[in-house]
Amino acid sequence: MKAMKTFAALLALAFSLAGCGAVDGAPVRPAPGSAGRGSSTAASGADSAEPEQLAAMRQLAGENGDLAGVLYLGSVPERTTDVHAVLDSLPEQPWQFVADIPADRWVAAPGGGRELYCIFAVRREDTLFVYEKQDPAYPAQLGKELYGRQGGQPILLLCNGSREDTDTMVTVYCSTGRPLDWNPQLSAETGRPVPVEGVDDFSQHPAPGAAP
Repeated sequence: MKAMKTFAALLALAFSLAGCGAVDGAPVRPAPGSAGRGSSTAASGADSAEPEQLAAMRQLAGENGDLAGVLYLGSVPERTTDVHAVLDSLPEQPWQFVADIPADRWVAAPGGGRELYCIFAVRREDTLFVYEKQDPAYPAQLGKELYGRQGGQPILLLCNGSREDTDTMVTVYCSTGRPLDWNPQLSAETGRPVPVEGVDDFSQHPAPGAAP
């Protein structure tokens, strides 16, 4: 029921926001010489005015009671640490804001990965952390911190050198005390992120704000 409710709401938003979103055939990646990934202009713009697609997803995830949102963007054949190269090699995304995520919010697992995700905390007052996966021999100890920031801004996470195992842990420290820890990973059966309670997967929904 939750998935159907979210799908219906996103579909309605796609029509209502069509005039504000992408034009058919418009590329996601910025034109050469324009403000794009990693530029100070793109970073300040993302912080001052949230894109409508992201705002719509944040609202829907909040209404569903989720603490984080995730988009699976695609994967590459070989393990790499180059987030920029992976993003450029993938098909154009319907999520316009993804191309403008600055380089200081790109995170790669130690040793690199094959799967690229966009992840954000739903509540701006919560803090999003990414850790290297714990050593199984020391389950009570956190792995190396790879990212940590408050504000709800989306990140790009490149992880998982193979589908057999995960190599990162994403944590949302919620101001209400509700915990959320999960290891982003694709399901071998569906090819989509493994469902996790508290995480809203928008990969399977149409992009709000995109032209129908």
